[in-house]
Amino acid sequence: MRQALPALSAFTAGLYFSACQVGYFIALEFHLSTTFVAYFSAIGLWLLGGLVGLFLPWRSLRVPLVFGGLAAYYLHGFVLSQFPYNLFVLPLSLACIFTTALYSGYFFRHARRDFGSSKALFFHENNGFLLGYIVAFTELLLYGQITQQILPLVMAGCHLLVLSIPSASPVSSSQK
Repeated sequence: MRQALPALSAFTAGLYFSACQVGYFIALEFHLSTTFVAYFSAIGLWLLGGLVGLFLPWRSLRVPLVFGGLAAYYLHGFVLSQFPYNLFVLPLSLACIFTTALYSGYFFRHARRDFGSSKALFFHENNGFLLGYIVAFTELLLYGQITQQILPLVMAGCHLLVLSIPSASPVSSSQK
């Protein structure tokens, strides 16, 4: 069981990351722009957020980063719904994407301690990410945009629940 918890942690992180990314892309396409500039800007800011997140210190930032990312996600959705097709909100939109992505780099930096290699960490996270993409798109097709409001919160809750188990959390091993 102890060895399965880090894998489950990485898997649920992948679910959370994919739910947020799909939600961001859907909101951008439905409310702002379907151009490649918006899409590649979003990808670029997600990668930049992940890069900056790699350099954040470990001490008790996990929960604030997840909740901050969720707050940015919901702010993004609210602003785009209030100002549809207004490209002046694109910088705020990209700042929200950057904020949510900070946790991805932060997670990878600190979760690697629980794996023998980064290969295993990425294997489990990518499996969660792929399943999350499938679930997010399936939910979107079956139930519409409302699922994009619910899914990131559910996935973040699952991830934080797994991390609350002491042997699944990278904090527990580094504080011993």
